[in-house]
Amino acid sequence: MTDAVTKGLQPIPLHGMLFDVAGASAQGPRAENQDAFDVDAFATRGIVAVADGMGGERAGRLAADTALGALVRGEEIRSLDAARYAVRFADEAVARLAQESPGDRGGMGCALALMALTVDRAGDAGWIGAHVGDVRILSRTPDGTVRLETRDHTPAYARWEAGEIALDEIPDSPGANRLQRAVGRGGEAEASWIPVRPGWTYLLISDGVTKAMRLDELGDAMALDSARAVCEAVTRKVEERGPDDNYTAVAVRVLDGGGDTMPAPPARPSTPAATSTTTTAGGRDAHAPPRNLMREETDVNAGRRGGGILPLLLALLALGLAGYAAWAASQNRGADPALTAQLDSLRAEVAAMRAAAAPVDTLAVDSTAAAVTPGGPVPQAGIGAPQPAPTGTNGTTPNRTQPNRTTQP
Repeated sequence: MTDAVTKGLQPIPLHGMLFDVAGASAQGPRAENQDAFDVDAFATRGIVAVADGMGGERAGRLAADTALGALVRGEEIRSLDAARYAVRFADEAVARLAQESPGDRGGMGCALALMALTVDRAGDAGWIGAHVGDVRILSRTPDGTVRLETRDHTPAYARWEAGEIALDEIPDSPGANRLQRAVGRGGEAEASWIPVRPGWTYLLISDGVTKAMRLDELGDAMALDSARAVCEAVTRKVEERGPDDNYTAVAVRVLDGGGDTMPAPPARPSTPAATSTTTTAGGRDAHAPPRNLMREETDVNAGRRGGGILPLLLALLALGLAGYAAWAASQNRGADPALTAQLDSLRAEVAAMRAAAAPVDTLAVDSTAAAVTPGGPVPQAGIGAPQPAPTGTNGTTPNRTQPNRTTQP
């Protein structure tokens, strides 16, 4: 929380990466700078934030400072819900302070955006971004892709979402200075995950910057080789255009590597293939699919059972012939005695073949033995199975004189 033109920190190692952080704020033509930013909490809590006091209300700077102070004093932000709760805590702090002196502070509030660095259960670092109002968060990848990570809570931004205007036309459109949500007025934060990768740059800006610089110009500034240089480039460009409001920028660059002053949980593999081989007490790979004991035992005994298959087939064929002969005899009662004698001979032959085939018919016994193998592992379904893994225009931006911001009634 400072009015310094530019404030930079020494590179900070967190979660195996090195972060370059800086912030800048200027009063512009206003009688008071109602913007505030915080970068000091990044070293201890991984938080950077920008707040923009409502220019049309009393004590806008007090509201911005109070909101940032509540964030720094609040609970750790390790989830989207925690981020929303942190902003709610800031909202209550601003509202409570306003109620203490309604004559001087009645109706005060601010727009707010924050990024909190955290580690998920898989051990992966990421930003949790949250915002209320029109303070924006931008990201830039090493290939030059610039992404707006937030959405303004204003009628003008809603017109862009509806396709009525271009993104860079928002500051000049009706309703651009009317906040539909504000901290201190019960505004609920929107929260989202933002990737964090070496080589990426992030920028938090108040609407004083948005009014003066196009998205492509901000991307060019974010390509510079230090966070301080990014903030200085933004300040220089806004001053060249002639600011009509307070303006603030906080830049964060992720360098290629560094130490880890905040212990992170070990990385959890996303798939079994990414892990080293782990074996169970029985010597089997812990990540291998469960053994099908029925199939394995059947394969082992297949050769032993093979010698009894041919006699069994012959016996079945003989049974079929005997059945046919019996049917023919029933249809020809009183027929030639030779047929009866032939039938009796066939029945005797079938009985002899069945007796010969009986000792090798062990299928039922083998199946039972395969299901329960003494000393073998008990099959458990699911062990080792993989688990399911959740622009704008390029025209110049003219100088503007805009009324102070208010919340929408």
